[in-house]
Amino acid sequence: MVSFGSSGHRHSRNLRGISLFSLLRALAAITILWHHYAIYPPLREWAAPLLAAPLDWLQEYARATQVFFVIGGYALARSLAEHRWTLQGVRVFMASRYLRLGIPYVAAIAMTLPVLVLARGWVPDEVIGQPVSMNQLLAHLFFLQGLLGHEQISAGLWFVCINFQMCLVYALLLWLRDNFSRPNVDLCVLLGWAISIASLFHFNLNEEWDNCFLYFFPYFFFGVVIQRSQGKLGVKREFWLFLLLLAIAMLYEWRWRLGIAAIVGLIVFLAEASGHNRLPINSPLLRRLGEISYSLFLVHFPVLILVSTLWAQLGLSGPIDATIGLVVAFLSSIVVAEVFFRFVEKPAASAGRRKKQGLREAPA
Repeated sequence: MVSFGSSGHRHSRNLRGISLFSLLRALAAITILWHHYAIYPPLREWAAPLLAAPLDWLQEYARATQVFFVIGGYALARSLAEHRWTLQGVRVFMASRYLRLGIPYVAAIAMTLPVLVLARGWVPDEVIGQPVSMNQLLAHLFFLQGLLGHEQISAGLWFVCINFQMCLVYALLLWLRDNFSRPNVDLCVLLGWAISIASLFHFNLNEEWDNCFLYFFPYFFFGVVIQRSQGKLGVKREFWLFLLLLAIAMLYEWRWRLGIAAIVGLIVFLAEASGHNRLPINSPLLRRLGEISYSLFLVHFPVLILVSTLWAQLGLSGPIDATIGLVVAFLSSIVVAEVFFRFVEKPAASAGRRKKQGLREAPA
């Protein structure tokens, strides 16, 4: 999924400032980072006497993966929807996705493993987990750890697995559209709505499904609907109907994540429809954070564990020391993410694009 990375939006009128998508990616990545920092001891526990209220709030509410799903659905639909799909095209596309998502993901795992060894005995086992087994590692390499019931090696890796599932499902929906649809019946749209409704009123209500795309599908498909509303079909009515569906689902059982997805989707829809998808914010830092958001998402956990281990070894367990440790982990994560982006994510993205050039779909 192209949740992270450039989106190349055609409506931009002002080349200055920052794109809405870059800003959303940057803010979402930072939110997720601080959510994790507010969860995991020991720095979180040591800093609690000084930062209890903000840490509690971050632990409870600072979750933003649905932002990436909405943006990802939009960007993926822009990239793929106008091609005609064959099974060979699906295979090539999924290979390109593994290169784009999988190489940084595997590199992050390789980066995390020695950090977990160093942290053993200094950071609680509830944070670093049990020693990694070969079966657990193999399951991670194929994005299957959640489905097979294995413990995650690093925080956030589940999201990459769901991302990969979404890519496969959406490509298959497009294949069904191009090979089995009848006149005036778009199977991709029909099945997308059906899966979204089933998720909103069943799967998304049961956290036992949160290792499967079915739990998160409405966020992603909302992005697809937004893209359709901006395309040549101009089916804006579909956007408002889907927004109404989200509202009904929230009335049925309140879920604030759905509310955030609805708000983000509405902002994206209005910005794209008006052509004002760039904001007058001249911040190279935010722009860069948006660009390296996937790398930041992957590396911030091992950086936190490494800093926590060092602080534990040095005995820096006071509230002020722990607060400084959280700031050091945050700033270090940005630096490591920049290096990771240049030497891992960017080459992986280039490899994925080269592989994707093997697609032979003609425009629909």
